[in-house]
Amino acid sequence: MTKVKIFESPLLQEATVSGIVIAPGENQKDMGAMDSFYKSRAVTPQQTHSVNVGIVESQTDIFPDTDALITFSPHLPIGIRTADCVPILIYAPDVKGVAAVHAGWKGTLGGIIENTLDMLEKYGASPSEIIVAFGPSISKEKYEVSQELADLFIEKGFSEYVTYPNGKANKPHLDLQGINAERLLRRGVKKENIRLSADCTYSTVDCNGKYIYQSYRRDGVASGRNLTVITLLRSDS
Repeated sequence: MTKVKIFESPLLQEATVSGIVIAPGENQKDMGAMDSFYKSRAVTPQQTHSVNVGIVESQTDIFPDTDALITFSPHLPIGIRTADCVPILIYAPDVKGVAAVHAGWKGTLGGIIENTLDMLEKYGASPSEIIVAFGPSISKEKYEVSQELADLFIEKGFSEYVTYPNGKANKPHLDLQGINAERLLRRGVKKENIRLSADCTYSTVDCNGKYIYQSYRRDGVASGRNLTVITLLRSDS
């Protein structure tokens, strides 16, 4: 039986919304079983590292080629799966809407967080009211990338999130959470309404020294997926 660990973000612990991360306690080689496990807990898109956003109205909705979901329906959990990429949960209290965003380097570079905000604003959400909680992802200390990839982010204006912890002669590291947080700030989300995650999917361990989260960078094809879920618990004020 799959072991489940649940972690809640302090920003999403209130009566109107719930945000959690479900991390299997061990690697899952049967991805079909893993998909069934997750689909029983939330509506999830067919992620392709796109910048596409879908609106969920029913538990049976299907979203091909989609990496962010939004719903305004109470008691309808939506989620995304990650194994190092950044999971982002968004709550727009003024329109009673929630979103789950999968931001790998492609989605981060392409602006999936802006596309999600665009959709929420289309429905009347104000960026200054939005609350954002990041789930666990690979840390900048562990996310080594090519110089070519780092240059793409530098060209987009995110040079401060590219570092060289081992010296300029070695490969750069990328801070995906930092870049997405910066994108949120540039769109008017308040700094105090953004909560980053200190947990690294690659390296964070429990009190027994066992890895807590699934990590593709660490375990390759043997890794499973972490599920990050948000649910609007009620629609009243």
